[in-house]
Amino acid sequence: MTVRGWGRPVDEARWTDLDPREFERFRRLVGAAGSRADTGLAGLPDRELAAALGVARPDGASEPNAESGAGGTGQGGTGQGGTRQGGTGQGRSEPVLLPEALLLFGRPEAIRWFLPWHEAAMQVMRADTAVVNDFFHWPLFRLAEELLARFRARNTEQVIRFELLRVHVPAFSEEAFRELVTNALTHRDYDVPGAVHVRWADDRIEITNPVAPAAGPPPGTALAGPPRPRNPLLADAFRRAGIAQRTGHGIGRAVADQLRHGLAAPRFGHPTERTIVATLPATPADLAFARYVAARERLGRPLGRADLQLVTALRQTHRLRTAQAAALLGVDRSQARARLISLLHAGLVQVGGDGAGRTWHLTDQVHRDLRECAAHVRAQTGIDHPATPATPAPPASPASPGWAIPGGGPALPHRPRAADGG
Repeated sequence: MTVRGWGRPVDEARWTDLDPREFERFRRLVGAAGSRADTGLAGLPDRELAAALGVARPDGASEPNAESGAGGTGQGGTGQGGTRQGGTGQGRSEPVLLPEALLLFGRPEAIRWFLPWHEAAMQVMRADTAVVNDFFHWPLFRLAEELLARFRARNTEQVIRFELLRVHVPAFSEEAFRELVTNALTHRDYDVPGAVHVRWADDRIEITNPVAPAAGPPPGTALAGPPRPRNPLLADAFRRAGIAQRTGHGIGRAVADQLRHGLAAPRFGHPTERTIVATLPATPADLAFARYVAARERLGRPLGRADLQLVTALRQTHRLRTAQAAALLGVDRSQARARLISLLHAGLVQVGGDGAGRTWHLTDQVHRDLRECAAHVRAQTGIDHPATPATPAPPASPASPGWAIPGGGPALPHRPRAADGG
């Protein structure tokens, strides 16, 4: 299925190719997400729900001259050396299904028939050996939950105290992982071979998805621009289910949530013309910075994504020029200057030099606040900051049926904790 096939009917696909349990999964996700989801969808019958998401049309409502799109040409009718009979034989009107309907709600056997390139893998690496190597051909909501459940089972965290609050600092941000997985599943090209791979190595998590040669730059290079989903129907369904950001800026949230926990920002690469890779580095958490951010949030002065990027960069390099800030944020110099000036007014940065030699630095007050946070962390953990790496959890077995989306159903086991300052 190519981009030209999105939104086009799939020949021979019928309503019975969809699994009623996947519609129920969607409703439970919506109910669990609350205000993050489109709650009006939870009460709709299956067919009305599919129509509301735009992935099914009443019989006869398809475009009269539309080509059958991905999944329907060559793959659905004669794919894999056989012949598949269409229709129900009941003579009743059947909705016209789009490829997205199969990806979201399809039975695994129907997905493999109409969309044979749809595949995802979870690998856990120890050195060069895969200790877990599982492949899935499931509908996307079920697949996202399985990957999230396995992530939760393996992720570790440290706990530090801020006044009466316990600040949980994970090895990897769950929100970042969720947004990157959503991005991979909804942006991949389903007309080219290859799987969405989630590889958990000792020093990183890599999420790889196959794309068309003309897919454009990696997602992290356009953080400040308007959202441009490659498949709007899939992206919208994930947002309305409450899994992804409804604003469409999930990549920005992934960057922000990593940084606010004192973790390294995600990296994005395009190593080949058909592959995009998002990487979450397994760097030790900067617990002092995580405590500093938590303190600002407690006082009603949170740092946004661009602010977190700039403050983190200034902590590492001590000074920035406006051009460097613009490159970091992916904006032009005037926008970067405006962001820096807002930090200047907030008392977070100061300016040195003038004209072409102007540089930006953190203020003395910020340095004092960070030293105070570091002292509190040392007192709680008995170690200097940044913290030592969290101890990895043992290899995870396939997660039991459950709801990895927060609050979505039966609770999964608590994350193993690497350190507890309380």
